[in-house]
Amino acid sequence: MNPVEFLKSRLLRFKFIKDLNRKNKLRKLYSKGISPSEDPEKILFWSAGGMLIQTNIEGIIAASLKLRGKKVHTVLCDGVFKACARRVDQPEVEVKDWGKYCKACIRQNSAVLENLGVEYSYMSEHITTEKTAELRKLSKGINCDNYKSLSLNGYKLGNNLESAMLRHTRGASFSGYEEILREYAFTVLIVSETSTNVLDKIKPARVYMSHGIYADWGPALTTSLSREIPVISYICCYLTAHFFFGIVNNFRETFLTLHNSSWKNIIKEPLTESMKRRLIKFLSNRYKENVTQDLKGLLKEYKGETDSLYSRYGLEKGKPVWGIMTHINWDAASDYFPMIYKNFDEWLGETVRIIWNVTDVQWLIKIHPSELNDNPETGCQKYLEINFPDMPDHIKVIKMDDDLSPLDFYNLLDGAVTVMGTGGLELSIQGKPVILAGDAHYSGKGFTYDGRDKDNYETLLKKASEIKHLDSVMQELSLKYAYTYFIRKQIPLTPAVKDDLYIDFTNLEGLLPGKNKYMDFLCDRISDGGDFVLPEELISSDTETKDEQIRQFA
Repeated sequence: MNPVEFLKSRLLRFKFIKDLNRKNKLRKLYSKGISPSEDPEKILFWSAGGMLIQTNIEGIIAASLKLRGKKVHTVLCDGVFKACARRVDQPEVEVKDWGKYCKACIRQNSAVLENLGVEYSYMSEHITTEKTAELRKLSKGINCDNYKSLSLNGYKLGNNLESAMLRHTRGASFSGYEEILREYAFTVLIVSETSTNVLDKIKPARVYMSHGIYADWGPALTTSLSREIPVISYICCYLTAHFFFGIVNNFRETFLTLHNSSWKNIIKEPLTESMKRRLIKFLSNRYKENVTQDLKGLLKEYKGETDSLYSRYGLEKGKPVWGIMTHINWDAASDYFPMIYKNFDEWLGETVRIIWNVTDVQWLIKIHPSELNDNPETGCQKYLEINFPDMPDHIKVIKMDDDLSPLDFYNLLDGAVTVMGTGGLELSIQGKPVILAGDAHYSGKGFTYDGRDKDNYETLLKKASEIKHLDSVMQELSLKYAYTYFIRKQIPLTPAVKDDLYIDFTNLEGLLPGKNKYMDFLCDRISDGGDFVLPEELISSDTETKDEQIRQFA
């Protein structure tokens, strides 16, 4: 045996022993859990995007539910389709070579679930070769003119296809991407068909998946909700290894929706001074100490020099200043996030046309800083440069790379406009009015000005100078909601999940019932369908964890 082969054999031997030790530990762990009942609740994990970190996160939660007597099953992609969420991260790879990455992806994701002792199957097990060929043939007929009408078995899938393509092209025109369009159409069809078959076979009480959008997850969300099966989804949030979780019961909701019953209870609960201080401290650390995950590397230094910004942007003191806060125009733009206009570009274009003649307000259009990395050639800044090259004096554009902290921008404004951006919530707690052109997770709560339709939205923009600061009741509502969103909804998965979001196999005892109150809370909400809003007693005990993260990032 030559040295290279010897080294390979030793590494394989080491991996075998390491995996065996993990499985032995898990056997002991599961022996301590709750034994399944004769008819345990079934929970399906739909893990189709090939994202290894997501499989780590979902695997931990699946294992925790299994330890509580639930019957869990995960469906993994095994290369039935090639146009997946991972393809966006490798734009230089040609379509013909996409399949080369599938074997490693399948092996890595499968290994996570095997090491956790979580039952799984592959998509190919839930669709016949004949049906696969039929869907491939159907996808070949898709083009830039008819893709929105894509459907299967009565399910409308055009929005999922459009969303995946917008993500892939970073908001660019689909012209010239017809081959890729057909590949994503095939993915959408496969996901719709396989999720239908899996639901028929497993008959889960609940389905769990990442955010529920794009080609990999959107059709599975549609098939689940069409059968009135609630879907639990999640996304990363502002603190390391913390997540927003939500339950979607129908097509009018998103995973960030706070249900009316929860909001009514929150309104009744007092907001103490210590809660307000905790919220202010969090936001202060976010912008002044750069404790943030969503704007990492993009956040500009807070300077607190509002007066200097008037001269910098040629503003007149004493005249209202309103901000237009743009979005990443390809992100979740065509799934189930309702908005007045068909997409973010149309919203921005119509907004500029309306405010063109609203001269009693000074308008600052703030380009999202993430455009600098994500889509400088297809984003909102480029859209404005092409369609509105000569803005009137009362409208100015703050570019994506401008040296301006979000907090400095907020302090400058008298009010703001957005579709659904969280910046609108942050302005509301300052008592500043916010006009919305979509169903934000915080709209309809009594402290925003919600554009119900295009006419109402236009009327609100034209009367912006007459909209005053929020009264005490509205501001109190905004503070209660902000405390819920920024403090009570950020749920930690540590220590089982490390800061890099991969599993710490040496720290799995916390998955057992009664060992980690956050995992207990999370599993309880997945099981009972309630909102993922931490009770106050868990907030105070999580303060030390959050303070430690603040020290690490400061």
